[in-house]
Amino acid sequence: MNPSSSFPQFSTVANSENKVIPLKVTASHLKPIYVDNDIIVVHKPSGILSVPGPRRHECITTLAYRYFGKSQSDFKAIEQFRNDKQSSEVDDDMIQSRESGNIWRPLDDFDNKLIDTMVVHRLDRDTSGVLLMARNDNALKNLHKAFKDKSNGCVSKKYVALVCGHWNRAKSIASMNSDYFAPSCATDEGEIDLPLVRDADRPPFMRVATVETEAQQESLKTRNNCSNEFCDQKRNHKGFLRMASKAAKPSLTKYRILSYEYLIDDECNGIESDSQSQSASIRRLLPVTRVELQPITGRTHQLRVHCASQGHPIVGDSIYGYQGEGSPHAGLWESDRDDTDKIGASFDLQRRIHNYWTRRWTRKPTISMSEPVTDDICLAEDVGEDCLLCLHAWQLTIFHPLTGAPMMFESDPPF
Repeated sequence: MNPSSSFPQFSTVANSENKVIPLKVTASHLKPIYVDNDIIVVHKPSGILSVPGPRRHECITTLAYRYFGKSQSDFKAIEQFRNDKQSSEVDDDMIQSRESGNIWRPLDDFDNKLIDTMVVHRLDRDTSGVLLMARNDNALKNLHKAFKDKSNGCVSKKYVALVCGHWNRAKSIASMNSDYFAPSCATDEGEIDLPLVRDADRPPFMRVATVETEAQQESLKTRNNCSNEFCDQKRNHKGFLRMASKAAKPSLTKYRILSYEYLIDDECNGIESDSQSQSASIRRLLPVTRVELQPITGRTHQLRVHCASQGHPIVGDSIYGYQGEGSPHAGLWESDRDDTDKIGASFDLQRRIHNYWTRRWTRKPTISMSEPVTDDICLAEDVGEDCLLCLHAWQLTIFHPLTGAPMMFESDPPF
């Protein structure tokens, strides 16, 4: 029996009928990048939790604990990782062999305490990329200090995202003084400096703080009446009031445009075509932008909210994207942003990208603006890694928590 069959399952994707498709957490999800006596660095796949949470779900941290252990004296697992596998993947047999088939035993309270003291930082469930863990208390203490102090520059995190529409495209094309399909230049960069606050209308999500949110917070503090009975009940809950009444926090994200690309939708008005008429099908080019994001502050959902606030939500974002659970455009109302469709990706484009990504949520090829748009264009080969949200933590730079040596870890995005 496959030992992974006993793993808990949790929701990651919705199918065409909006029914949850569960994803099993298995040993194949553990892809180590670096391991020593003090730290573990892994590539976290999209759709897998970073930490177990209060319900103690299986996650990437529990997998790392099961295989590598937390103890500083766990040299056997390190040796096995370095010598047994040329690739960066771990399989069920390797994990099973480490403790004579007992690696998948149920975790007890002692295990859970050890796992919780491995957590240095976390990525959203649907975000993929580099994740760092501590293997001993000294490493954890030093890493927590480094991550908390934003001013010392000891930690740098960079992400790659695919966002809806061509970000700053009009400005770029005007500066190049060329036609629509001219090669793009990765010179556009800037900052998004917008304070973030809990969305009182859509808890526990985030939004950009505005004059309206400040007034709403004051209203919550005084427990003003709500027009809806459910809202009345919810808004008078102490936990909700404590969360929603917290002041907005300054939030800063640096961005750099890498390339303008297109998702290729081969559907011909929803009608399937046979192989002979495939070349005659209407190919819809869905413009997207590949952008590098660097969070200077570390607010909840900061990158997702900041991208949405610019009219360019991240592809696959079920919260801040098209028909998401969060506020449209991160809560920046039409009164705050004129001609939204002209500034960012139109709602029609967001809808088409949303529909495309819902149908094809594994990695799919894109083409650059520098490539000719023709029927015989060569598409990149698909790979199997799931990609629910096109946000990837591609680079993490730290100083080693015990030796002080500078270290940089990178992981290629699955999109």
